[in-house]
Amino acid sequence: MKTRILCGIFCFFLLGGFRQSPSLKTPALVGLRTNPSLKTAEEVKKVVCQGLPTLEGWCSCEKATKMMDLIIHEYKNKEPVCVEIGVFGGASILPTAMALKFNGKGIVHAIDPWETLDCLQNYVQGDVNYEWWKQVDLRAIYQSYRNMLKKYDIESYCHTIKSTSRAVANSFDRIDILHIDGNHSELASLEDVVTFLPKVQSGGYIWMDDCGWPTTRKAVEYLSRFSQKIDSVDNGNCLLFRKF
Repeated sequence: MKTRILCGIFCFFLLGGFRQSPSLKTPALVGLRTNPSLKTAEEVKKVVCQGLPTLEGWCSCEKATKMMDLIIHEYKNKEPVCVEIGVFGGASILPTAMALKFNGKGIVHAIDPWETLDCLQNYVQGDVNYEWWKQVDLRAIYQSYRNMLKKYDIESYCHTIKSTSRAVANSFDRIDILHIDGNHSELASLEDVVTFLPKVQSGGYIWMDDCGWPTTRKAVEYLSRFSQKIDSVDNGNCLLFRKF
């Protein structure tokens, strides 16, 4: 299930009209608190990195650590609005939500339809991506994601949106940290950047995953026109940008 050949292509939104946009009102964050058993940022990062191998998805300890550092240090006294496109088993949601929980504030909107029909969009039968996604048990993946949220007690910090990114794009007017790890086809990856980048605050951050793929090149080039690359993880596979 964790075959790296797919590198986490969360292909889900070219036919976003399949769904109506759900309400994106941030859920009431009642009883937010830092975990009393995790008193330092280093302890939080250790717990997350130990948990990553047990999750469905693709997020290295290096990437998770930098994602947590960004939130813990840059948004210590703020309430960031984070958005992740392409969730799968929640391997990248875990570090994001755990960092928010450590700070005691903020929310991450986790967007993914977890539907086979959406995952097959933009691929043709016989394509390795098409064949792989056709056999993935997305109901089981989704359930594993929900179990992960409960296990780490981070449901209050994560707003799960079971939909395509296209269907819910217009519901966002402010994003502080955007993580793009959706459909890696040329058209789809570019659409996610073009659609969601304007919603990122000036000075906000964008994580762009699988930048080494030829099909994401145009998305990365577009992103580079409006933001500055400030970090690189996983040998350049994932880049961090800051919007001008």
